[in-house]
Amino acid sequence: MIFPKRGIAMANFKTRARTLDLLGRQQIAGIPTAINELLKNAHDAYADNVDIDYFRKDNIFVIRDDGIGMSRADFENRWLTLGTESKVQNINTSLPPIDITKKYRNQMGEKGIGRLAIASIGKQVLIITKTKDSNELTVAFINWQIFELPGLNLEDIVVPVRTFTGIPSLKEIKLMQSELFLSLDNLLQKDLINKKTHLDISNTISSFSIS
Repeated sequence: MIFPKRGIAMANFKTRARTLDLLGRQQIAGIPTAINELLKNAHDAYADNVDIDYFRKDNIFVIRDDGIGMSRADFENRWLTLGTESKVQNINTSLPPIDITKKYRNQMGEKGIGRLAIASIGKQVLIITKTKDSNELTVAFINWQIFELPGLNLEDIVVPVRTFTGIPSLKEIKLMQSELFLSLDNLLQKDLINKKTHLDISNTISSFSIS
C-alpha cells in the first residue's frame, strides 16, 4: 500500500460505551451464567470461600469472596481496563497477581467477561474490595444502564471510585452517586441523552440503598 508524502490524515478508533453491553450482558445467557462467570473470577483471585445472598425485600444481590482482592491501582488498571493480559506477557505487561501461599491456579476467566456479566444481574453495582495486606477499601459505583445508550463513547462515562478505611456509610455512597448525577447532567447539556433517559437513570441510581 502506497501513501502520499503530503496530506496524510491520521485517525484513531473510538470505542462506543455500548461495547461493554455487547461484550457483557448481551453475551450472557442469563443470571445463572453470569453467576458462574463471577465464580470463575473468585477462583482466579485464589478465593477459598464464596458467599452469595439475595435479599428479596430490598432486591439486592450480594456476592463476596476471600480472594486476594484489589488495590485502587489494581481496580483501575485491571478491572476497569478491557483486554487485560492473563497469560500473555511482555516487557510492558504483567501477569495477574497470585497468592504465593497457595498452589498456582490456572486462570478460568481469561476473556474478562465476568466483570461485565454483572450487568445481567442488576442495573447497577457497588464494588467493595481490598488486598489482604491493606486496610484500605476501594469502592466503586457503576450504573450499567448508561452503557446501553447509543451515541456515547467510553470516555463520556465516569465511574466514581473512592478509598475508605472502613465500610462506607450510606451518606458516603450517596456522595459517590452525586458524581453520576453530575455526569448525567453534563451528558444532557451536551445533548448526548434526552430528558427521559436522564430521569430514568437518575431514578435507578436514587433507588439504590443499603442499611
